Amino acid sequence: MTVDPEERLLPERIREMLPTARLGRRIYYWPETGSTNDVAMELARAGEPEGTLVVTDAQRRGRGRAGHAWISAPGRDLLVSLVLRHEGEPAEALALTLVVSLALATVLSRHADARLEVKWPNDVVCGRGKVAGILAEAIHRRGEPASIVLGMGIDVNSEAADFPAGVPAVSLRMLRGERLDRATVLGDVLGGVETWLERLRQDGFGPLAGAYDARLAVRGRRVRVRRGGRKLAGVALGVAEDGGLRVGLDGGGTVVLRAETIEVEP
Repeated sequence: MTVDPEERLLPERIREMLPTARLGRRIYYWPETGSTNDVAMELARAGEPEGTLVVTDAQRRGRGRAGHAWISAPGRDLLVSLVLRHEGEPAEALALTLVVSLALATVLSRHADARLEVKWPNDVVCGRGKVAGILAEAIHRRGEPASIVLGMGIDVNSEAADFPAGVPAVSLRMLRGERLDRATVLGDVLGGVETWLERLRQDGFGPLAGAYDARLAVRGRRVRVRRGGRKLAGVALGVAEDGGLRVGLDGGGTVVLRAETIEVEP
């Protein structure tokens, strides 16, 4: 997993690009690590403040939602995790994931020179190609605000040959047609995430649901899901005020999904 020293995403380069007041003001960098989320969770348990950023150029055990692996060529993409503090209910972490994915879709669209959308609850896509994914993991301690470790994997400069066969993924470079500076992209991402998180904390998710729906890739699409041992199918209608996905079921009725993994029909 060798990375050219000139290509490393070093903290001093990141700081030059930061427009934020809190996020990324404390940075831990590893040339290579197992998982940035694992490192960030240890730092959160040790009392690191909100906004602490963990960055690496290469992961050995990157992971996504539902146990999926996150695979990225060394030195090509963004592999980062943020420490956040969360004083709300545990269920509100879903809204946090949705708002961050919305922030990424909005910011990365400018870098991709293409319209990116969100695939509920945690992916950023262009068509059927995944551009970025989010993994939020919580640490709860009695009498203290929860710590949320927010992992983000963003395909920045990967090329088609870097992705495993059959994996529907696409990078900003592939969409734009030119190589991008990772530090610049990361600075813009953290600025967007900070702005959208402030809106979430001030107003809750309800007022932001319309903005999320406007970029919802699966809205109006047929989806399948397994829920409580049952196989359900229907049409994705949009998000509820708490961030759950509303699905109009075949045969009538509506369900709201909050923790399930959906499969989008072709």
